[in-house]
Amino acid sequence: MELRPEDRDSKEQPRALSNGQDIVIVNTALIMKAMQNVQKAQADFQDLLERAELGDTSLQFDLGLRYASGDGVDVDMSQAFYWFGQAAESGDLRAIDALGRCYQNGDGVEADPVRAAELFRQAAEEGYAGALCDLGLCYESGDGVEADPVRAAELYLQAAEQDYAPAQCNLGVCYLNGIGVETDPVQAAEWLRRAADLGFARAQSILGVCYENGTGVEQDPERAVELYRQAADQGYAPALCDLGLCYENANGVAEDKVQAAECYRKAAEQDYAPAMCNLAVCYLNGIGVEEDMAQAVAWFQKAVEGGSARAKSILGDFYLDGRGVEQDKERALSLYRESAADGYLPAICSLGLCYETGDGVAEDKAQAVEWYTRAAEGGYAPAQTNLAYCFLTGIGMEAAPEKAIPWLEKAAEQGQARAQSLLGSCYRDGDGVEADAAQAAEWYGKAAKQNYPPAMCSLGLAFELGEGLTEDPAKAVYWYTKAAGEGYAPAQTNLAVCLLNGTGAERSAEEAVGWLEKAVEQEFPRAQGILGDLLLTGNGVPEDKARAVELYRAAAKGGYVPAMCDLGLCYENGDGVEEDLRHAVLWYRKSAEEGYAPGQCNLAVCYLNGNGVERDAAAAVRWLEKAEIGRASCRE
Repeated sequence: MELRPEDRDSKEQPRALSNGQDIVIVNTALIMKAMQNVQKAQADFQDLLERAELGDTSLQFDLGLRYASGDGVDVDMSQAFYWFGQAAESGDLRAIDALGRCYQNGDGVEADPVRAAELFRQAAEEGYAGALCDLGLCYESGDGVEADPVRAAELYLQAAEQDYAPAQCNLGVCYLNGIGVETDPVQAAEWLRRAADLGFARAQSILGVCYENGTGVEQDPERAVELYRQAADQGYAPALCDLGLCYENANGVAEDKVQAAECYRKAAEQDYAPAMCNLAVCYLNGIGVEEDMAQAVAWFQKAVEGGSARAKSILGDFYLDGRGVEQDKERALSLYRESAADGYLPAICSLGLCYETGDGVAEDKAQAVEWYTRAAEGGYAPAQTNLAYCFLTGIGMEAAPEKAIPWLEKAAEQGQARAQSLLGSCYRDGDGVEADAAQAAEWYGKAAKQNYPPAMCSLGLAFELGEGLTEDPAKAVYWYTKAAGEGYAPAQTNLAVCLLNGTGAERSAEEAVGWLEKAVEQEFPRAQGILGDLLLTGNGVPEDKARAVELYRAAAKGGYVPAMCDLGLCYENGDGVEEDLRHAVLWYRKSAEEGYAPGQCNLAVCYLNGNGVERDAAAAVRWLEKAEIGRASCRE
């Protein structure tokens, strides 16, 4: 790993130049010492080999270890297996256990889990702690024997009582997860503590998690960091990764993003997939390192190769959007599916969204609901919200707002802003729940505090109208402004209307036009319609009737009913468009059929006067009656 300048030795020798060449000053004493150490290891190995070959059975196991570890000789697992076998024949329990591991892992011999278990049992029957633990692991995983979690826990206990740290750690994990024993976090923490006190890195790391979460012990983030550091100092990758998280989130230690990234890197260089993923996220967002999309993608890909479900999901997002990689939706779906198969809830939810929108896969809303349901039942708040929205709007099912409410409540309790905002709207409109304006405002407030623009806008409207809280136009403008600043078109439009009318702010048609233009850029129909009104009359903006008609047409196409009526009026009066009474009637009728009283009234006048339609007094009366009913409803 390349060192940063501040990591290098501050006493680095200055470089001298000679004939244009750099002179490298070498510490020959250190090199000679290293060479001597290598030569001594080789000599010791040769002596060990000669004595073992002469039949010194006490050295055969050690010789096997040398071959296995490459101490004084190149690693050679076939030779290691041979010498472990020789030592095992003389009854060396260590060798019998090591030979079992060779069979278990296929080191120097073809893998044979049944033979491995037999050897572990042979040494375990003599009470050898390592073999008791290894045999326990076989029973826990069903490797070479029929799975038997209870027997596994019993074997771990026998080895743990001999102060064998790996068995103590395994037994602690059994108590944490209820493997062969009743779940007992306190017992788990005690066995983990014993193993941690013996310096066993895995136990230190898991015990750190217990202290971080308050599992079986009183929550103590600082103690968690101590334990992570102890294990990290031994190079234990999971602990390095957890320590990095503590530095990143200032949990039990002062925030240090650079140190976090460094911890992730050390663990990632050991091929620890979660750390690879975390390091990729650092490069993605510039956390403790310079932002670097290429590095982020490279580490995500490595993490995917390492089996990280989270990395698969995030890299799937990249391929779906063509972010940092060439867009490949088929690859995105494949990654989502792999991640979903691992049970990763965000990927399951993403699959649902792809099916809902037909993104990279044939649209199948019923299938979308199935994926959302699976992730929602796993407790994933965004999926719970998406599922609730399907119930609210009838996506992939019959609309059932009352079934949406429990899912929204679950997600809202987890702090999911969109769920809180939707729940507020349900209470406001009485959709699936009894209408309660105060409850609506409360939920909008919770989501607004998380800067969720739709909720900020809805809270502004509640203040403007005095729904569920005291009417306060200034506060309405405050929340509209916050949401508008986030680019939320409905809030930009509401703020513009306040500025036009002097509601909670000084009148300013010019400022209103600025906000409307921003919303129009997003093709927001209401903003198009209102800006059309201003352009038609030259209010706060130079008169431009032709553009007004364009905006009315766009707004009408977007379903904004007042614009349909306004477009009809332009056709009737020849404002910004050639006069065409039949087109006027067409647009009046469209707005009238949507229940828009001004459109109904204008259509009635057309029937009375025969403008663009044959005179029909009865039809005129019918539309006038509808318009009056509509106005009465509005007054109520």
